[in-house]
Amino acid sequence: MQEPLQKPAFSKQALLHCAGIVGAGLLYSLGINLFVVPTGLYTGGIMGFAQLLRTLFLHLTGLELKIDIAGIINYAINLPILCIAWKQLDHRVVFKTLLSVTSTTVFMSLIPRTDILHGDQLAECLIGGILCGCGIGITLWMGGTTGGMDVIGMMLIKKGSHTSIGHVNLFWNMALYAICAAAFNLSTAIYSILFSFISTTAMDKLHMQNINVEVTVVTKVLSPEMEHEILVDLHRGITRYEGIGEYTGEPVHIFYILVTKYEISRLRAIVCKHDPHAFIVAKDGAVVYGNYKRKL
Repeated sequence: MQEPLQKPAFSKQALLHCAGIVGAGLLYSLGINLFVVPTGLYTGGIMGFAQLLRTLFLHLTGLELKIDIAGIINYAINLPILCIAWKQLDHRVVFKTLLSVTSTTVFMSLIPRTDILHGDQLAECLIGGILCGCGIGITLWMGGTTGGMDVIGMMLIKKGSHTSIGHVNLFWNMALYAICAAAFNLSTAIYSILFSFISTTAMDKLHMQNINVEVTVVTKVLSPEMEHEILVDLHRGITRYEGIGEYTGEPVHIFYILVTKYEISRLRAIVCKHDPHAFIVAKDGAVVYGNYKRKL
């Protein structure tokens, strides 16, 4: 008797995603080491905090290192965050995030810090912001994150918080750039904010068009509890209409819901809890106009 073919542990798509994340880590590291570090600017998020710790360490010790240890510090901070996230988030997202953080750390350690534009801060903000933003956007597009505050924001959303990843990053970065302004000078803080704005814009161009997901749920169970959880806990609207199953001839309830791809697993868990036999269809890349709450 012929044995059934086993599904490979890593599909071709998964390998392409991993390759894309490594390539994105290279883009991000080029932006940091060639345009951000030589100009003395600071990125946002945990990486920006790691840069501040690096500067403080070098100032206190008087050492001159050939590599940028900000990547190593960033890696050390992210490890405990990812360990906590492993218990709360989709393991694939956590694995891809670990791959992103690891590849970024390696590339930042290998790529020499070279001021190729000779101190032209405006040009370095522009080019560095585009490179870093594209790197982050590709990572998100491939289903991972760059770690740090993104992961913390996702865990808060998972726990039902009505905050967003964007808000978490915004508050963190406000505090970070306030420290930059106080510890260094106002010019450093302003150019760092400009860099952050450019990188966020570049990231959104790649990422936001791939984040919305249309979900259609076909179920024979009309559960007020399920609707309540989607409306109140997930904080997403529902359009409900009735249908007939052509094969069985039985009436069914059809729900149309628009969520982000980070909320899919939570929505599926809610639906399957009330109807394990529900039919769920998800379609990526929905373009949305009108009253739709963006959480990222």
